[in-house]
Amino acid sequence: MHEETISSKKIYQGRMLGLRDDTVKLENGRISNREICEHPGAVAIIAFTSDNKMVLIKQYRKPVEKVIYEVPAGLVEEGESLKHAAVRELEEETGYRAGKIEKSIDGFTSPGYSTEILHFFIASQLKETKKNTEEDEHTEVHIVTLEKAHQMVEDGRIEDNKTIVGIYLAERYLKT
Repeated sequence: MHEETISSKKIYQGRMLGLRDDTVKLENGRISNREICEHPGAVAIIAFTSDNKMVLIKQYRKPVEKVIYEVPAGLVEEGESLKHAAVRELEEETGYRAGKIEKSIDGFTSPGYSTEILHFFIASQLKETKKNTEEDEHTEVHIVTLEKAHQMVEDGRIEDNKTIVGIYLAERYLKT
């Protein structure tokens, strides 16, 4: 299966995201269009306290117009290694520095329209430092057991897919 790109038109380039309209030729010869959101990639951190509780953050998300629970996450800056981005984002959003951080899995967030790849990391041996969120960012840290996190998914308090994936990765990590 393949779609041949005939043309690509840049529609918008913002600080973080780009949008383009690609004209493609399908395998059956038909011509179609694909609207594609260009994203630089991000990291998500599944962080554990010394007693194996998960570190979540709570923050307002404008696109969905509500406060949601999430695992710490953020963009990878240009030229930055994935590991460095994970360490930086964890400390910025939670005030914890990881003594140990290891790569887990990668996954596309919404491959039907976005190029974003989310890189998951497992962080442990946490030490409290100082939360250093960006000017336009406000987060609250919430420490929960894995059982409580599952319960929060089931009762609708956790709606964020990267966090749901993170909970399953946490479960796998704690079993090893």
